[in-house]
Amino acid sequence: MVIPKFDEQALKNFAGVLANVLTHGKITDMLLMCHIPEANGSNKQDRLYYAFKNIQDSNGCANNVIDFIQKTITPRRYNDHKAFEADRTAISEKLLYEGYEVNEKGQVQQCKKAQTITEAKERSQKIKTKIRGMKIHSEIIKYCDEEWLNEDYFHAMEEVAKSVFDRLRHMTGVQQDGASLVTNCFSIGQSGLPMLALNKLETLSEKSEQTGFMNFCTGFYGLYRNPKAHDARVNEDVKLEQFAEVLVVASIIHERLDHVYLTRR
Repeated sequence: MVIPKFDEQALKNFAGVLANVLTHGKITDMLLMCHIPEANGSNKQDRLYYAFKNIQDSNGCANNVIDFIQKTITPRRYNDHKAFEADRTAISEKLLYEGYEVNEKGQVQQCKKAQTITEAKERSQKIKTKIRGMKIHSEIIKYCDEEWLNEDYFHAMEEVAKSVFDRLRHMTGVQQDGASLVTNCFSIGQSGLPMLALNKLETLSEKSEQTGFMNFCTGFYGLYRNPKAHDARVNEDVKLEQFAEVLVVASIIHERLDHVYLTRR
């Protein structure tokens, strides 16, 4: 895919953010890795700006620039999740004006263009503010990242809920939905052996935990699988509040699913 050239202001914006992320030595390494020749400039921002501008003019596209951003703002380069999120947010605020954003995996993808500074900042920050820095489970991101970026909360809530039940189907092979799917996956039943077990099910407490989680998942389906956020009377803040709530609850479920035992199909 050929990415159209960015204007000079966009390149300056990208260079300004990336200059705060990289040292001079790292800039040299990253330019080499992305096949971008060195250009003018003594400070970090100018080095990046002129290098980006020259490679765009030479190739007639912005592919190398996007490649540089992806190779710089990638989880693989970070040891700390908060540091990655801070840099990802900063570059996304500038990319949003051009119709792009860096997702949780460090991939640059298209989204709706931001028109104002306030809009760009709010779209990159407000979800994270609502969930108070909680790390969203990776199983969720791949389902709703596009809707999240475009603030399509109704469809994003549907996709978050879908991520839980798609995962249950994938883990067990049971091709059902809702309460029947959850029951088939977690019910202890007469055999005493559910398809998915949270623990060894040897004590009453462990069996209660199993049943409680099953009921929790059933309740999640009832509350969020058919969200009410599409109601035109629901204002934007309420939609965001609901969406943040779904993200938190779904992440809790996915975290538990990371540690269940598959006993049988």
